[in-house]
Amino acid sequence: MNRPHIVQILPMYHADGENLLNKHADVKKFTEYDEQEICNYLKIHHVDGIILRAPAKITPAILDCCRQVKAISGAGVGLDNIDVGYATKKGIAVLHAPQLNSTATAEHAVSLLLAVMKKTAYFDRETRSGNFRSRDGAYTFELEGKRLGLVGFGSIAQKAAKILISGFGMKAMAYVRSISEEKQLAADRLGVELTTSLERVFSESDAVSLHIPLTADTDKMIDNRLIELMKETAVLINTARGGVINENDLVAALTKNRILGAGVDVFTEEPPPFDHPLFQLENVTVSPHIGGITLEAARQTSIRIAENLIRAINGERVSVVANKAELAEAGKGFVS
Repeated sequence: MNRPHIVQILPMYHADGENLLNKHADVKKFTEYDEQEICNYLKIHHVDGIILRAPAKITPAILDCCRQVKAISGAGVGLDNIDVGYATKKGIAVLHAPQLNSTATAEHAVSLLLAVMKKTAYFDRETRSGNFRSRDGAYTFELEGKRLGLVGFGSIAQKAAKILISGFGMKAMAYVRSISEEKQLAADRLGVELTTSLERVFSESDAVSLHIPLTADTDKMIDNRLIELMKETAVLINTARGGVINENDLVAALTKNRILGAGVDVFTEEPPPFDHPLFQLENVTVSPHIGGITLEAARQTSIRIAENLIRAINGERVSVVANKAELAEAGKGFVS
């Protein structure tokens, strides 16, 4: 069997994934994202698969240049940087890596919540500058007995709930679009109340943590209408995708101290501009979309997506094809 030819766009999250990829395939690696350069390469070479990580994107222009590409794999759970609908029309399978970074992301959501409630960044900066008296009258807040509101109830939200309920004594409710038997069983096991009212989550919670994908339905879903429902002592945490929040509305609320604070790991534009308005606010703790990239998760994810891409190209069964049903319906699926 001929070795598959794979285009890699940007470094993978861990070298072990790249090593595996190079062991089983001929790899053309683009260390910078240049849409035109990638298109030119795809036009003149037989390419079987593409693997990429954000902020690189798979656009219609790139997909139009994919003459023999069988499968494209993102680097994690999110697929908002891949035009899945257009890839489906082209008969190309789109792979992802659900749940592999769930623990990492859940832990990061918890760490951001603690950082905001305990004013960690502020006290770190003031202590280093010699202002030990910054502690005088600057109260922090406890988590025990507070209500956690989860938007979404997938594996990351469930792990965050487990940590915060069992470890910190919080109470929790989660917004879901519909309450399935599977979700109810998981909620009962963890002690989480499920609700289909997003308004309840925002109005009753002391901390709201977002765990939903970015889709046409969720784009800027968290806006001023919902933020205005929050308690003045409440905190908003986002380790999902920046686009699910209307950032202008969040900035306005934080500037007016309408809510206590926010912990933000993701931005609408990544990387964000250096003068992003959230960076100017004292009641915000930020990080550079690092939630899912622990050493453990990076290594496991990188290896798994490399393995799955090679298997899919070779026509083997893989369980992580995001558009499998759509390909089958269109009669274009090649993955059994």
